[in-house]
Order: sequence, then structure tokens, then C-alpha cells
Amino acid sequence: MKTYSTIEEFLEDKSFVDWVLDPVSAANGDFWKQIASDKVNGLLLNQARLIIEELNAPGEDWEKQEELQVLSKIHEHIQKNKRPILNTRRLEHAYWKVAQKVFFVVFASVVTFLAVDVVQKNKPSAPELVENPIYWISKSNPKGQKSAIHLPDGSSVIINSESEIRYRSDFGDTNRELYLVGESFFEVAPDSLLPFRVFSGNITTTALGTSFNINSYNSNQITVQLATGIVEVVNESQANQSIFLQPGEEVTSVGTERIVKGRFDLKKAFLWKSGVLLFENFSVDEFTQTLERWYGVEISLENRPHPGLKISGEFQDTYLSDVLESIGYAYGFDYTIDQKKVKLVFAP
Repeated sequence: MKTYSTIEEFLEDKSFVDWVLDPVSAANGDFWKQIASDKVNGLLLNQARLIIEELNAPGEDWEKQEELQVLSKIHEHIQKNKRPILNTRRLEHAYWKVAQKVFFVVFASVVTFLAVDVVQKNKPSAPELVENPIYWISKSNPKGQKSAIHLPDGSSVIINSESEIRYRSDFGDTNRELYLVGESFFEVAPDSLLPFRVFSGNITTTALGTSFNINSYNSNQITVQLATGIVEVVNESQANQSIFLQPGEEVTSVGTERIVKGRFDLKKAFLWKSGVLLFENFSVDEFTQTLERWYGVEISLENRPHPGLKISGEFQDTYLSDVLESIGYAYGFDYTIDQKKVKLVFAP
């Protein structure tokens, strides 16, 4: 069987044109039927046949969806250019007309691959899609899970448990702004044209190339701690109060009051990234909330201890039961674990 690699080869074959325009009396009818059934040549043959039949008899109904699409587009093209219609009784003349209109081939091929279902069941054309629509991207962790992600600008973020960051799809192109709920550690790639901004509650932290940690689990008490570089922290609720930080410095906001600058221990502040669970003079509520986020459990108390109790301890990749065993022995409580439910029982 002869192989046809383009639609032009069909249109330039007079025997094929004769068969399309008069399939009953044309010679080689069986040959063309065989090609039409071939998987390789069949699609090209049908596209070429549609072009010839459309030029000869516009408005005829077709059965195949792809033929409907091609037919609709060819109709539009003919109407715009007011091309003459072929006469079926002048087969020789039809052949040369088709040859002159080979430019339709490129048009029909594009329609075959790109046209949407614009004529099926008389449905209107689908609305044109907007190129590169802007949308929001969210990365979050439930309790008991941490993750590290890379941002499109080359920066990286370690997201703590029960935390979320959100940024737009054009991040790194037109802006480097994201929103934080919870706690995350940021390592910012340098970019002098696009400042890196993190919005957390009423606090905005701006950096160019640096690393810092933001804890906003409590929206009324947000802490920004700088590891490297320089950042500017702005309190939006206090007439844009601005403070610049050096490594080892932090700011803490309390509600909508003025932010306060201080220092912190660089060796201990970011241990959570390495799987180190650190308690330093935590209240009972701070202790239980941290365990809930770290291990993804729910903790209830029985016989609450006195409010002044402060809990300290440090654990590296330790099971919850081992943490409770150690802290419970030191601070006087028993515990029970029932899957995700934990009860701490303090001595009455």
C-alpha cells in the first residue's frame, strides 16, 4: 500500500480527487477505501476529503466530530474570502481548483489539533482562556508533620507543624511576598530588585538575602528571629513602626502594641528544624500545645497543677511516650495514651 505523509499528496493525486467527487464511477475505489481504513493514512485521507467536499458542497452534514470542527472552520474561511464552489460535473476543473487552494491544508491541520468542541450539539464556543492567570499557592502541614519546600525564586522554607504559607503563582517574577500562619524558617535567595516580604498578622518582615524564623502561632504574640543577614520588621498597626535586626536579635509584638527588640540564643532558637524538641520554662499550656503540634495528638489535663509551674527539657527525635515518661517523672504527673488521645494526670 502506498504511504501518504501529507495532506498535499492526497490533494495532488487526481485519482483521489476523482474518487472523492464521484466515488461510484471512479476507478481505484477499492484502493482508496483500503487507505481510508488504514490507521496511519486514514486521518490524512479524511482531512483531504473534507477539504475537497467542502469546496464542492458547503453545508453538508458530517458524522465525525473532528470533521465537524474542520467543516465549521472551512465554512468561515470560505465566507470571508468568498471562494467559488466547485462544480461536480467538471471533475478536471475541480482538481485544479483544489490544487490552487492547498493553503487550506495548514489551516485544517491546526484545527484538527487545537479546535475545541464548537459545533457538537450546537453548543456555543467556550470562552477564551486568559493566558497565565494568577492564582494562589498554599503549602501547609497538619499537626505532627514538618516539611521543607523550595520557592520559585530559589529561596527555601521549612514549615513547622500546624503551619501554612501562601503565595501567588507569579512569585519570583513580579513579587516575593507570602503570608504565614504558624511558624516557618526562611532562607532567602538574594535579589536586589525584589525584596522578600513575609506578612504574619500585623507584622511585615522584609529581607533581601538572609535567613530568619517567624513564630506566629499566637497572632497576639509574634516573634521574628534573625539568623543571618539583615531584615526590617514593620508593625503595621503602630504607624508603620520599623526596626532593623542583626543576627541574634529578635522582635516580639504583643497585640497591637509597639514591637519590642531583644536578643536570643542562636544555638537553641532553631533546633526544631533538626528534630529537637526544646522546652525552656514553658507553662503547662505552652508545653501541651507544643506536644500537640509536634506529635499530632490531643491532650487533656486532670488535676491541673499550680499556675506557676514551668517545664524545661530537650529531646532529639524521641517518641511521645518517652517524652512524657521523662517530663512526668520530673514534674509529677502520670499519663495515658489512647491512639491520638493523651491524658496527663497531675497529683491532687
